[in-house]
Amino acid sequence: MQEVEIPRGSGSVETTMAQVGNLVDTVLKLPEIQRGYVWSRPQVRDLLDSLYRGYPVGTVLLWQTDELTETRAFAASDVGDGTFGGGQYLLDGQQRLTSLRRVMYPSDDDKPIVDIRFNFETEEFQVANAAIKKDPRWVSVTDVFQQGPIALSNQLGLLSRTDAQEILTRIGHVHDIRKYHVPVHLLKGFDYEQVTDIFVRVNSKGTRLREAELAIARLAFRLPGMVTKELGKFEDKLENRNYDVELRFLVRCLTAVTTGQSRYPRLASTSEDDLRAAWPKTRRAVEHFVNLLVNNLGIESSDWLPSMNAIVVPVAYLARMNPKNADIRGMLRWFVLASIWQRYGGSAETTLDQDLRVLTEKDPFALLIHDLRQSVGRLEVTPDDLDDAGVRSAFFLGMYLACRNNGAVDWFYNVKLSTTNLGTDHALELHHIFPRAVVKDVYPKQDVNELANIAFLSKKPNIEIGATTPGDYLSGVAEDRLTQQFVPLDRGLWRIERFQDFLAARRRLLAEGINRFLRSLE
Repeated sequence: MQEVEIPRGSGSVETTMAQVGNLVDTVLKLPEIQRGYVWSRPQVRDLLDSLYRGYPVGTVLLWQTDELTETRAFAASDVGDGTFGGGQYLLDGQQRLTSLRRVMYPSDDDKPIVDIRFNFETEEFQVANAAIKKDPRWVSVTDVFQQGPIALSNQLGLLSRTDAQEILTRIGHVHDIRKYHVPVHLLKGFDYEQVTDIFVRVNSKGTRLREAELAIARLAFRLPGMVTKELGKFEDKLENRNYDVELRFLVRCLTAVTTGQSRYPRLASTSEDDLRAAWPKTRRAVEHFVNLLVNNLGIESSDWLPSMNAIVVPVAYLARMNPKNADIRGMLRWFVLASIWQRYGGSAETTLDQDLRVLTEKDPFALLIHDLRQSVGRLEVTPDDLDDAGVRSAFFLGMYLACRNNGAVDWFYNVKLSTTNLGTDHALELHHIFPRAVVKDVYPKQDVNELANIAFLSKKPNIEIGATTPGDYLSGVAEDRLTQQFVPLDRGLWRIERFQDFLAARRRLLAEGINRFLRSLE
């Protein structure tokens, strides 16, 4: 935690030391100003390693009050009834305490499951994987906490080893993480506005991520319930539609609709009435645009999008326009071009602000496309653009849309390409036309994984093809289905020794297909 001076006022600050185990067992509340749980499993591993070695892990900041404020749920099941229970809110330490709860008291509702293992020979902590789970030297940290060192060592047959005492001591040290003492600052007598100010001061570190979090915290204070009951529920609704967005993206959209700019701090100067009026417009605009992406373009999941930032401009546009007068075709064409050419790959906020200002002009998307052409130098995709471009490339979206626009269907089931197909057999997967097992030892990795060697196929046939060479299985696929995905029909190119020639030929076909799709949006 960043040390800051607590503002003087009517409140007081009590500092004490508390055992990690007591804090984890405490039923605390999270104020709405807190962000959600964001730690990765490696971060949990590193926290446990630091505690095991006795390293400092920061302080915990609590607020004791009789005020009733909006709260958000912990990302771990509530447990215990520890010494700090009551009307107390956790202001700093959520990521650490939630992580420890999820290790000590795992729940089926915890996603992802935090399975950390401890190697009693090397004294290392690692996130569990298949190999670690099979290695008897790696014991479950959760089992250590729940069963205790003696019972667990006896269950695993470790007490019969010649080094049993040393092993037992090391596993005991893991269990003793619960006894590790951390400083706890308890705020008393401060009101919610003061506490919000303290929270902002503690968390002000100047990064973009922090700017978003602090904007969310201020929004939660100014409009109680909006973050959890409005934005949070809408976030869940979008996730159910396969659009997995983050809260800060919605706040970015709200900022653009409210202020005409993208930078989070601008929300601070916006009145509560304007914010209340802007959120329904923002929500409707996001819904409208996602429906256009899904139904008009076939982008059924946010996973296809190189950047969510490209959605902000269309949302701001739709929020101010009567749907009857909106330039939907121009907007979608600009969106695809901006995504393919990574319009917001650099200084996103500066470019967003520049593009948002254009929305006040007549025929804004014609101007935005002109600006994009000036920036890139062209709008047409060339075969050279696709050379060594993999699935993480922005051209992957263009390839998928070109295949969809070309009527592509699964080669064996004749089902139209879709990420929403029913049944695991029909789940859409990425298929290496020249299987990796066949060419990985002959050609460079970037060529093997290039878009020109990728096709879209259902899961079952993808598995069945396995390491079969293209010359053996492509001949069983109807030619029209191959051309729908821009696969060269020259069978001479299907031989392993002609792999590079195949890639060159398919790059040309893919570039032509992407450009044809882009022209269809004009």
